[in-house]
Parts: sequence; structure tokens; C-alpha cells
Amino acid sequence: MKPPADDLRRVEALADLSWAELAWLAEHSELHGYSDGDTVVHAGAPADHLFLVLDGQIEYSGEQAGQSLRYVTRQGEVAGMLPQSRMTHFASTGKAVGPTRVAFVHRSLFPELAVAVPSLETRLLAVMTRRIRDAAHAEEQRERMSALGKLSAGLAHELNNPATAVRRGADELASRISALPELFAGLLASGLRPELLARAEAVVAARRTETLGTLMQADAEDELSDLLGTLDLPRSSERQSEWPSERSSELAATFVEAGLRSGHLTWLQTEPQHAPALVAYLNFRLGSLLALQDVAGAASRIGDLVTSIKRYSHMDRGGDRQPADVRVGLDSTLTMLGHKLRGKQARVRRKYQQALPEVLANEGELNQVWTNLIDNAADALPLEGELTIEVDSDGQQVRVCVSDTGPGISPELQKRIFEPFFTTKEVGQGSGLGLDLVQRVVVRQHGGDVRVRSVPGHTTFEVRLPVRPG
Repeated sequence: MKPPADDLRRVEALADLSWAELAWLAEHSELHGYSDGDTVVHAGAPADHLFLVLDGQIEYSGEQAGQSLRYVTRQGEVAGMLPQSRMTHFASTGKAVGPTRVAFVHRSLFPELAVAVPSLETRLLAVMTRRIRDAAHAEEQRERMSALGKLSAGLAHELNNPATAVRRGADELASRISALPELFAGLLASGLRPELLARAEAVVAARRTETLGTLMQADAEDELSDLLGTLDLPRSSERQSEWPSERSSELAATFVEAGLRSGHLTWLQTEPQHAPALVAYLNFRLGSLLALQDVAGAASRIGDLVTSIKRYSHMDRGGDRQPADVRVGLDSTLTMLGHKLRGKQARVRRKYQQALPEVLANEGELNQVWTNLIDNAADALPLEGELTIEVDSDGQQVRVCVSDTGPGISPELQKRIFEPFFTTKEVGQGSGLGLDLVQRVVVRQHGGDVRVRSVPGHTTFEVRLPVRPG
């Protein structure tokens, strides 16, 4: 069935064609009608027709590079295979939304179409250009969302450990505080003299802060456990104040972790009557201090993460270029991607020049550069590989090198890695826009330079940025 020539004017690109041109198109088109939900084109089908949507619309859905695709061609638009397009197969399935009429022009007629309607090819090229631009924009948005998803997952992982430590410390403190009434009752019942309690507090104040190695810590715990054993204290009791429920080895582990050694407690041997109450008191004090220390450390870690996020996103400043220390952005990015590097058990080496000049930059954009380079390096690293971040300056430029000990990039691929949509990753693992973004930000937006050097076992991406004037 042929479409009426007048109906073809519903298509924006054809609206001002002459009657003869419309008549030729109508004669060489096939009109198809669809009900709501009917399939117009199947994913994977050969791309051999130009679509002219006269009524209704076509909704496409599918998957590309691991990402869901969804877009719509509406009444008056052109879709399908276009002249000069390299498309060979449809990437998604298109279904009619409501009553839909579509005129099809087979690709075999494109040469005749160029002669019969010479102005149309230019218009369709404009449609194709717009389609490519929209697709590139959508792909870039997907790339950004994918990167955001990775960073969000990493942030959740990074926050989970200190958050768990805070909860664990709070639970420990709550347990110890709930035991306070019984502890006080035991202390009062024991007739503990004030000077002995003051001596116990002096022991708490005298605890050491150095970190012991595994063997030294085990030796210290054994010595302290032996000392507790010489006090002839009951191993269990109905009254917690007479003897804590923990075994002596567990008490020794708590005391050593808190910084006590056997020499701190030898005086308890001269106070056998009060030793149970004093040990219970020390256990409460030192255990509580350790729990507080864990909570404070975890809270500090969360604060550091928030600071890194703030620096990474640059959310406290505008988008204008401002003086920036590239080391700050690199450190924030390493924090954000820390979970991925730890997953590879990677060693991270920072080789930063101390007196480093600033660059004039949009820090948020530069952080996207560092993210792509470090993320790519992490992907390339073997298990227990090494990532090196080197920063220095010759006074004219600041140089940042991101190096990994991965398999390397072949010379043939090195020539293409900065091309848009080119990727060496598996399908669904990358869109090929990361290094294109790196080049655009560094070269076009900051007047810098980016290059790559790669041999098997060592790849370096080198970024050079001009030093801030003045």
C-alpha cells in the first residue's frame, strides 16, 4: 500500500518539498499501519529501510554496552536507515504506541532518491548528525552515571566499616554502662580505700601508646595473664564485681590493647583482698576507653571521607577556574576509589614533589580526569599489582603520571585510545568515552597535554597542565 503524497508533508523534513518530489516518494514507499503494542522493528534485524512516521510514535527499548536504551520516534520524525549511515542492524526493538502509520523506503532506492529529491539527502544528513550528537550526549550521560554508580558503591563500602565500628563501640559502651550499678555496689562492698582507687587511676593514666608487633603483643598478653593468675582470684562468681566474667587471658588482651604491661599491675599482689574489685574497675575503665577510642577513630574516618567527597565533588565552590593543587584532587580520588584498589590488593605509591606550583583549573573537571585514569589503571592491575602516582613540575608545567603494572597497551591500540567510543574493555564494561573526556578536559579546556607510554608490565598516562600565571 502506498501512502498519500499529502500525508508525507506530516514529516518535518519533507514539509516543503515540491508536489513532484512528494509524488515520487509516495510511489516508492510502502505504508504500514500498526496498533498499540505492535512490533515495528526487531532488535538485530537488518537496517534496510528509512522510516517516515506519519501518525503515532515508535518506542524503542534494548541494551547497549550493558546499559538499557529507551527512546521514542514521534509523528513527523525520520528514523531507521538513513543515506550515508553505516548502521547495519537495529540495536533495539521498536513498538507502536497507539495507532501508528509508517512509510518505509528501502535502502536500495537511496541512489534514485538522491536524484529524484536532491535536497532530501542534505536534510537527512542533518537528521543523522543530530542523531549522532544526541546519542553521544546520551552515552556521555550514561558514562557519568556509571562512574557515579561506581563511586557511590565505593563510598558506601568506605563508610560501612567506620559506621560499623561506631555501632560496635556504642554497643560496647552501653553494655559497660549498664553494668555500672553492680560494679559500684561491689566497689563499696569491698571497702576499697580511696588511695587504692587513685592508684588504679594512675595505672590508667600511665598506659603506653606504642603499637606492638604480633609476637610482642602475644608475649605481653601471656605475661599479664600469668600475673593475673598469681593473684589467686576466683575464676567465676555470682557477683561480677568480685571477678569479671572474662577469663584472665581475655582480660590480659584488653589490658595490653589499652597499653598496660605486667609491670603496671604487680602492686595488686600486695592487695589480695581488694584485687578482684580493682581488676573489675580497671576492666571497666580500660574497656570503656578502648570503645571510645574506636568510636572517635571511626568518626574521624567518616569526617575524612566527607572531606574527601567535598573536595572531590568541589561542591563548596563554583565552576569557574581557580588556583588548585592537583595533589589534593588526586588524594581525594584515591580515597573514593580505595575499595577498588584494595580489591586488587594493590600497592599505591605517591611520589609528590613537595614545593609544587598551583594550576588554574576547574577542580571538578580535573577530578573527572583523575577518576578515569586511576579507574582504568585499577582495571588493568593484576592481583597485588602496583599503582604509582607521580607529581612534579619544571616551573612551566605541572606533570601528573598515573602508572600501573598491568599488561600494557599495544602500539596499534595506543593510536586509537583517545578516539570517542573506542574501548579495549569487554562489552558492557566501558563506553570508550573516558579517555576522550580526559583529552577534552586537559587539552581543550585547560590548555594542557596528555600522552601515553606503554610496554608489557608498565603503562603510564602523563598529564601536563600549565602552571598558574603569576
